[in-house]
Amino acid sequence: MRILRAAEYRSMPWKNGGGVTTEIAVSPAGAALDDFDWRISMARVESGGPFSGFAEVDRTLAVLEGEGIVLDIAGR
Repeated sequence: MRILRAAEYRSMPWKNGGGVTTEIAVSPAGAALDDFDWRISMARVESGGPFSGFAEVDRTLAVLEGEGIVLDIAGR
């Protein structure tokens, strides 16, 4: 077992510039955004915009606080 400490989390701007992601855990350790097997992160949405793509990655989103998120996919 390993304790994950907030001081060790890595923060980075989104690909589209609309927010910031704080990476809590990633495998393999130190992997970049284009070569991770899995990762757990928290994101702060700062503005609307296109959803950043991660080819062949299944994503699960959960709202932790705020009024929610609306995803518009092809006008729906």
